[in-house]
Amino acid sequence: MSTSAHRPSVAPILLATDLSAQGDRALDRAVVLARTLETRLVALHVLEPGVPAGAGGTPSWHRLSEDHRLWARYRLGLDLDGAGVDHEIRVETGDAAEQILQHAQASGCGVVVTGVGRNESLGKLLLGSTVRKLVRQLAVPVLVVKNRPHGAYPSAVVATDFSPESGLALRQAARLLPGTPLTLFHACDTVLGIPGDAARAPESLQRDLDGEMRRFLEGIADLPPGVPADTAVRYGEPETLLSDYAFQSRCDLVVAGAQRMKGLMGAMVGSVAERLLESLPSDVMLVRGQAAP
Repeated sequence: MSTSAHRPSVAPILLATDLSAQGDRALDRAVVLARTLETRLVALHVLEPGVPAGAGGTPSWHRLSEDHRLWARYRLGLDLDGAGVDHEIRVETGDAAEQILQHAQASGCGVVVTGVGRNESLGKLLLGSTVRKLVRQLAVPVLVVKNRPHGAYPSAVVATDFSPESGLALRQAARLLPGTPLTLFHACDTVLGIPGDAARAPESLQRDLDGEMRRFLEGIADLPPGVPADTAVRYGEPETLLSDYAFQSRCDLVVAGAQRMKGLMGAMVGSVAERLLESLPSDVMLVRGQAAP
């Protein structure tokens, strides 16, 4: 563990890694964030019960044993000891999602960074049960890393529906991504569902949206100068348009707010977040609002 005397003013970053090749991308992104924010990185790997230590054909590093624990610490040490960030390595046993939730609270982390698996035969990203639980339950932002980092994010898109949750998402993005130009994106459903852009919108509708965007930004306190760097409005189905915009603009990160709700509505909100995670080509950061009473 690094012995840096720096006392960070930003909450620690929690990296949840399964030590897979895909997880290496999340580790690299967590290191970049820790350097940028000059904060501590807590790397967590969870040994999950269920695979017998003597199971035939099971690789030794996938067996639940003390050897696995030592190997995980060794592997993470190789990755982090020369990274130049203040860090701590934790290897725990139990349910992965529960351990991540507990450590996120215990460490007072400001963001959880994790990855997703990839089905190479189908060429699609797979959301495991751990990622699903984190997205639905964590109070702090969850950054799901899909792509290999090449330094700090050069650009990011913050989706907004002018709700308090999307205002929180913009504030969190500004806090966690200093120096990254943020584009505030709003998709507006049309009466007939016909897609379009601002140049083809009725003038009265554009005036209304401009006013709503202005009032939304005026209602967000303590935004740094230059945030957002730009705004974009599209017309049509929001999820589809956000995915298209992220692809066409080659943006590296999409930030979205999601309200924490109970019961059936909460499940619906969670499913929207999961669809965004699967459809967007970029990394995705989800920011939770307050739970509904």
